[in-house]
Amino acid sequence: MNSLPYRWMAQQQQSGHQLCLVLDGNHEARQPLLAGRAPSHYCNLYSETAVAQLASSGPVIVLIERMSDPALTDLLLHPESNWGWLASLPASDLAGIARHWRERLLVGPVGQQALYRLHDNRTLARALAHLGKEHWPFYLGPLISVCYWHEDDWHHHKNPAPGDYPAPEPPPWLDTPNPQAEAILHANILRYLLAEHSEDLAALVEFQNPRIWLAQVLEQARTWRWREPAQLEFLVVRRLAEATGSSVTHWQPRAGEAPGEHFERVVAQWHREVGSGE
Repeated sequence: MNSLPYRWMAQQQQSGHQLCLVLDGNHEARQPLLAGRAPSHYCNLYSETAVAQLASSGPVIVLIERMSDPALTDLLLHPESNWGWLASLPASDLAGIARHWRERLLVGPVGQQALYRLHDNRTLARALAHLGKEHWPFYLGPLISVCYWHEDDWHHHKNPAPGDYPAPEPPPWLDTPNPQAEAILHANILRYLLAEHSEDLAALVEFQNPRIWLAQVLEQARTWRWREPAQLEFLVVRRLAEATGSSVTHWQPRAGEAPGEHFERVVAQWHREVGSGE
């Protein structure tokens, strides 16, 4: 067993700090950890928020009373399951920690908001690696120190200035690059093509690797700054039809043409060509 999290917890307790666990609410350890625990010693993070209906399966913050808790020991034995992370806080200010993260929970414009996966140790690790240390207090708030698993090892970091901070607008941690985003996008597009354009995709396989072809098409989208789902769908589907048929589209942007204007012109051109061919 890696002793780092235990050494970290012991050091934090010796400094007079309270320990807590931020846990994925869907993890099997939820019930063993909460069983018999006083309600004042844990909180459902989604409670008292716009997504309160998800509280029963949402993340929980649990005050650690005993380092020898069997459920905690089991979690520390299996960090690769990405169950969450550990933190230390002043006294037992669970309410302050909950308030801090609830203010950072929903991201995006009203009507298009998404949940920030603050309970995921991978999210925490990417944010701390991406942010300058001057931003750490705004991200970690009252937390004094954090300990988490990332890339096959344990890590711990000290908050340079724990305290109560308003969430900056826009939050700089939302710009954190996700190394899996590109792979997820590729997989989703190929799955879509297999379901909706299987014949063209099968024809492409006969002479080109679909993954290599798709990487080239998405690189073109980045160059043209076509980022919207409708733009990506149009480009991928039309490029696939072009690669496996005889149609040819004049794709290149004109001098001084904005990305949106470029897209609308190419779509209009395609509609004219389809109409003239019928």
